[in-house]
Amino acid sequence: MNALATRGKGRITVDEQLIGQDIDGYIIGSNIGCGGMGRVYQAYEANTQASVAIKIMLPEYAQDEHFRMRFLREAELMSTLQHPNVVPVYTYGEWHNYLYIVMQLVRGPSLERILRRRQFSPLTAWQIVRPVADALGFGHAYQVLHRDLKTGNILIEPRGKGNHVYLTDFGLSKRPGLDTTLTEAGVSVGTPEYMAPEVVMGKQADHRADLYSLAVVIFELLLGRLPFEGKNPQMTALAHVDQPTPRARMLHPHFPRRLEAFLLQALNKHPDARFQSAEEFQLAYYKAVKALDDDTRRRCYWVAAN
Repeated sequence: MNALATRGKGRITVDEQLIGQDIDGYIIGSNIGCGGMGRVYQAYEANTQASVAIKIMLPEYAQDEHFRMRFLREAELMSTLQHPNVVPVYTYGEWHNYLYIVMQLVRGPSLERILRRRQFSPLTAWQIVRPVADALGFGHAYQVLHRDLKTGNILIEPRGKGNHVYLTDFGLSKRPGLDTTLTEAGVSVGTPEYMAPEVVMGKQADHRADLYSLAVVIFELLLGRLPFEGKNPQMTALAHVDQPTPRARMLHPHFPRRLEAFLLQALNKHPDARFQSAEEFQLAYYKAVKALDDDTRRRCYWVAAN
């Protein structure tokens, strides 16, 4: 039984169990993020008082030995990914049947939150595309896949008069070709709204699935809606497989043709027909925006969601 599984009468939440605990020298504070596999807390190092973020996996996952071994291997790999646009991982471990990762605390909102109050033009979207593609390309060069790229995993930290973009949550990453994957623990890897068709179908996926997910993010940035949204997660995921990709100009008649062509290629159902690297993806978007006149590239093309 988990050492913190019971306290007083009735069932208690993960937050109630963890807030205030000393996890291997890190004092847990408030919850600052949630996901399907765990929660993220603000914390501080007891010796230095330095603020950090700590991601703690839900306890049931640590009980699966395949997941546990995979998690520890991946956490070690994550700690080696040193890139300006990747959230640094400081350490990781196990505590009372919890698995955790300690990361840099990014003092800024997610892109998901920003999209609730701000629209993006093709030009301002480039400020997201460039650093995220750089971060993906760096990971792909080391044969590391993100596997859950979405607006919630892109963090924006204000710095002076500008912003710094971070890609976080490489915790679902994997090296292509390994026999053991997180899905062996019964975990659905990815978020349905952003999943590439080959991932939905359970086929072997490579770095081009990450690029598909980035294309979904760009679609959302430029049009203010997702390409596919179903009544439930299963229908949403399957839409990536069997529904035609929405044409941007059918949603907004003034959407630039060059960017529509970019999105159609980036969201192609077949990996071989997409952009084949993060560098190629980034360059194609840059060229499409550069070819537009100034008014067109600065205009917003948001449409009402279905």
